[in-house]
Amino acid sequence: MNMNRSYGKQDEDVDMVSSKSGIRPELPGISGLGGWLILIQISLWASLVFLLSDISQVAVIMDPARWEGSRGIAPQLYTEVIRPLLWFGFISSVILFVIVIVNLVLLYRRKRLFPRLMIIQYIVNLVIGIATWILIAQNEVGREEHILDATPAFNLIIRSLLTCCIFIPYFLKSVRVKNTFIK
Repeated sequence: MNMNRSYGKQDEDVDMVSSKSGIRPELPGISGLGGWLILIQISLWASLVFLLSDISQVAVIMDPARWEGSRGIAPQLYTEVIRPLLWFGFISSVILFVIVIVNLVLLYRRKRLFPRLMIIQYIVNLVIGIATWILIAQNEVGREEHILDATPAFNLIIRSLLTCCIFIPYFLKSVRVKNTFIK
């Protein structure tokens, strides 16, 4: 009985030390960057590559001659409809690029903030998809001339929503996540 008492006292000491140092004690169970966190790592690196590609092509995509000449879009339509959508896409890509870089740093440093910031990234991605869909859907001229199609934006919303439904609960409930991101 005395041993149980000293064991309980030791747990209290660990809790006190961990609260002072800011490091949460490891819970019993698995930890490390394995399991589902492998998918998270792959998705973060793939996102980084795709976003970097999008950002690096901005000069080509924003060129009005590309839209007006080869696609036969009127300059007024480009100015009023296409350019605002392109700017929204560019700014969204830059924001997501920064979030992905911060998440990669937090992931490999095993920081406690990582799960929260990943949840924020998933929500931001969903909001961007919804905003893109709304921006495309409200432009009747672009849809009438078959320049804008809201279907890919809607598909992005569905993918983002499914990702949120799978990975937000994972980050909130996973023992591996709680054990890995303790600093």
